[in-house]
Amino acid sequence: MNPPWSQFDLSLLSYQQFLEFFFDRPIVGDENEYDLFRSGIDSFVASNPTAVVAHIQAMCRNFAELTNVYSHEQLDQGLWAIFGVGISCERYLFDSTVESTLRMDCIESMYLPFKDVAACCSTDISQSFYWMWWDMILHTFWQAANTEDYSTLNDDQKQMADAMYQTLSRILALDHRGCQWCSLHGLGHLHHPSVQQTVQNYLNVYRSQLSDEDVQWIEACRDGSNL
Repeated sequence: MNPPWSQFDLSLLSYQQFLEFFFDRPIVGDENEYDLFRSGIDSFVASNPTAVVAHIQAMCRNFAELTNVYSHEQLDQGLWAIFGVGISCERYLFDSTVESTLRMDCIESMYLPFKDVAACCSTDISQSFYWMWWDMILHTFWQAANTEDYSTLNDDQKQMADAMYQTLSRILALDHRGCQWCSLHGLGHLHHPSVQQTVQNYLNVYRSQLSDEDVQWIEACRDGSNL
């Protein structure tokens, strides 16, 4: 006999419980993260997706304070779980049953972990979740939209794409090369009509400081053909 299907309702967690579930964990390494967060759980749901979006927004707004509670390794591991390992909390950002202002505010709050934490790192953040943050969110966004053509999006989807463009542009303006690279990576997957000029402007300013390989990668981000 098969065991009963086990669902975990993320929206039943209080904000503090949400933080503890994702961040108060031992560091286990990439190959074991899936089992760490999903052991005994078949699926993650949210009977009240608004609560999950509100938790993500609060997490981003208070991310600098979380570094006083959890190690950078715990935070990084937890972020991979929040936006990955089959949990994918970002899907609720694109749930039209959640009030659009909250969803856009949540996207805009994602600037703060970059400004308050990532931009203060002297180490290479390209191996951290920051590098994949927007890649994973945009993968879910375009999958939900069932297109990668901005012009065919509905009004709600365009608002969300516009909010992501504005947030990524703010991250690009940070005086931190790692954050800039994370932003460029995300812009390359956004397929927004303003991306090409924004990335070209960046390239025009910094070209003399870049290797040929860097220039080629940034041009791919500009053209939406980066990996």
